[in-house]
Amino acid sequence: MEYLAFLQFVNVIVFASAAFLCWILAGICIKVSYRFDMLDYPQGRKAHLRPMPFLGGAAVFVSFWSVVFAGVFAAQNFLPGSAKIALLLSSVRSVSDKLSGIFLGGLVIFLVGLYDDKFSWTPLRKLAGQCVAAGILMSFGFTINLVSGLGAAGYVITFLWILMIINAFNFIDSLDGHCTGVALISMIMFFWTTQIINQPMIGMLLLAFAGSLLGFLPHNFKPARIFLGDNGSLFIGYMAAAFAMLCKYQVPDATYVTLLIPVLMFGVPIYDTMSVIVVRLSRGVAPWKGDRNHFAHRLVKMGMSDRVAVVFSYFIATTTGLVAVLTTQVDFLGAVLVALIFLSIIGVIAFLEYYAAENARVAGKRAGRRRPAATV
Repeated sequence: MEYLAFLQFVNVIVFASAAFLCWILAGICIKVSYRFDMLDYPQGRKAHLRPMPFLGGAAVFVSFWSVVFAGVFAAQNFLPGSAKIALLLSSVRSVSDKLSGIFLGGLVIFLVGLYDDKFSWTPLRKLAGQCVAAGILMSFGFTINLVSGLGAAGYVITFLWILMIINAFNFIDSLDGHCTGVALISMIMFFWTTQIINQPMIGMLLLAFAGSLLGFLPHNFKPARIFLGDNGSLFIGYMAAAFAMLCKYQVPDATYVTLLIPVLMFGVPIYDTMSVIVVRLSRGVAPWKGDRNHFAHRLVKMGMSDRVAVVFSYFIATTTGLVAVLTTQVDFLGAVLVALIFLSIIGVIAFLEYYAAENARVAGKRAGRRRPAATV
């Protein structure tokens, strides 16, 4: 109990430090953005009315890694020797060899996003940068545990998983505070999971990241003073993918049930990505072609305000996250039920979206028929 109390104290310090540091850095990044013209100008499908700073990812990146590296350094060099410190240090060492890989890949994906924000890279060049970051992560031994025994196929599945999650969080960066808040909820739910399966160091990393997101959210929620930019949303997606593979899930008597946990944790980004791809393909548009048909945009078209649509997404992310946490407490049959609950949630959302879109289409046709013919 003494060790657990000490661990929770450290968790609070980590979370609060990351949140405060990111809150400060976000304010600095706003000034730096205006000073060096790191601004997102209104054009095309972009709805904001004035140039907006896009260095939000820099605040998240710097605050997270500053707290992580400072914490690891302090744990290894300054904490007094005791049994509870020894336990903490063993947890630090258990993931410290992977931190270098996460950092290097994260730096690459952050720079890829930053260059895209500034110079508007082509989708192919942007994807190439994501592939490099994914390759770095995998070179440090990151893989999906349940497919690691499949040889080359396992590496391909892992590679595609990383790219999918990176782009899923990039896709949901559509309204002020949407990506930041959904990611924050996912990280908190992931932290809860690590407490259940007894992985304290991974939990600390998740709290450091969640704290950074919480510190950034007040600057990013509507009306936003700064955007995440691709440098932020790509980095968030990359870290989400890395955390999902860093965590070693332990679910008794249900080996493949663990596949559900990260899918449920990232339910909103994955649903948004899949639905957007389906919509674009059905309209004959390339999947990578940007538009305003993301999940949050569709909620707004249903009549919600931007804020309400974002908060609604928060509730969905919380629901699917709680279902993911529940998965750690069930056997295989229970996990099947959990999966059905998740599919039911997604089905209800998809049905409501379809019903609202169909009503709007019918209303549009009726309005067209009632419009008086133009006189010549």
